[in-house]
Amino acid sequence: MSWLTVYPAPKGVPILTDYRVRVRIEPEMEWKELDTYKAKIDMHNVREVSTAYFDFEGKVECEVESLTENIDSAQIRPDSANVKFQKEGNILRFFLERPANLSIEINGNRFNNLHLFAGSSTESAQIVKTIKDTENIRISSNSEEAKDSLMVCKFELSGKNVCASVVQPTEKEIDFDAVIDAAAYHNGQRVICFAPGLHRFKGDCALLPSNTTVILAGGAVVMGGFLIDHKKNVSVMGRGVIFLGHVKRETYLRGVDVRFSQNIFVEGVTIINPAHYSIHLGSSGNIHIRDIKAFSCVGWSDGIDMMACENVLIEKVFLRNSDDCIAIYGKRFKYTGNTRNVMVRDSVFWADVAHPIMIGVHGDAENGGSVLENISFENIDILEHHEPQDDYLGCMAINVGDGNTVQNVSFKNIFVEQFERGKLLDLQVKWNKKYNDVPGKVIRNVIFENIFYSGDGEHTSEINGFSKERKVEGVRFKNLVVRGAHIRKPEDGNIHIGEFAENIQFE
Repeated sequence: MSWLTVYPAPKGVPILTDYRVRVRIEPEMEWKELDTYKAKIDMHNVREVSTAYFDFEGKVECEVESLTENIDSAQIRPDSANVKFQKEGNILRFFLERPANLSIEINGNRFNNLHLFAGSSTESAQIVKTIKDTENIRISSNSEEAKDSLMVCKFELSGKNVCASVVQPTEKEIDFDAVIDAAAYHNGQRVICFAPGLHRFKGDCALLPSNTTVILAGGAVVMGGFLIDHKKNVSVMGRGVIFLGHVKRETYLRGVDVRFSQNIFVEGVTIINPAHYSIHLGSSGNIHIRDIKAFSCVGWSDGIDMMACENVLIEKVFLRNSDDCIAIYGKRFKYTGNTRNVMVRDSVFWADVAHPIMIGVHGDAENGGSVLENISFENIDILEHHEPQDDYLGCMAINVGDGNTVQNVSFKNIFVEQFERGKLLDLQVKWNKKYNDVPGKVIRNVIFENIFYSGDGEHTSEINGFSKERKVEGVRFKNLVVRGAHIRKPEDGNIHIGEFAENIQFE
């Protein structure tokens, strides 16, 4: 059965009008127009881009009209999505039959482009309808503010009937502690849903207790981030937006900040312009991050960073960041321990600054280093890598410091498109004295399988250790393809193998 759902943006949210975007299920069906949110990107030269989203089932026709310039040429990326379009004047039309996270670029411009996120049916996407169809039941609370802004509804979530407290939009800032105190608690789980509209948090941050599910319905925008600290069984999900473009950089506020916690699920939301990482994971485990979209434009505004974490699954994310899109570390700050069992798959990375993928810089130097192991990246599109500093190059980078050991890492089915400035890969045991007390220990057992790079002009990739005692050991390339050529020798792929690297194989 075919269906289409769009989500109007609430008043008060930054909107761009560079594009007119419409969608419809069948040619004879009525067009539905999408609002285009404004996000800022690229810390070195901050610019504004458009982003829009919708959900559908079946076959959807999309129409994108440029309102600011004539269309001489256009591109829809990633290339692996293979989206064919027709151009009529300043309008592009194309069809989608499955979910996709796309960049529509006019006249080669990647910095005023449209990001179009076409989603599928999810539980959280359907909750808006449930709210509208449910009779309002006022709840009792000591907080008059909570009484004014909350109602209770019932719906099915993961096959279970649950009772949810629904937060209604209000002109007032939300005291989230009062919402928690008043929230319905059903079958051991507290469920809080933000209805469509604009919601402002007091202090720009909401602290979530254990056994809590927060749902941002489509069309909901929360101005503030979520903190999960020493908690368990917490979910942040939905089709709404976490907006932090109004906070000062010095706050270092993150979209979702997970500390010393277990059994965490983050799904579906879009995170716009946090003051630090979009999602942070510290000393936490059993984490599932799915279908997140994120944009950032300040220094150290990485996409997803993890420190001393175990059992992490990240899938179907779109990250456009002004620092590393994904960074995997051992010990850092107050987060101690090793990092292992990390899977990242089916995702798109766009690093306006720094690395799309970075592994290994930080660890427990005082105690011989951290171990980072069993890490996999599969089915990844890399759309950009631009780093002005020569010490921080590499689309796929393993830079090991602080006595760390990095082992059992795989990169499979990675599609790298033309990037501005960087290396395809960088595997080094090194001593970055800005961040490391001592050099790293070893990189061991890394496989690159089905790696495709279509661009040119990249800096020479590097594979090298630090010394005879601190080596890179065992790197295997299986079907590395650069500019259409199957690479069987390092020099043919613009790769330098240093003297402290051994057992490097090409096949």
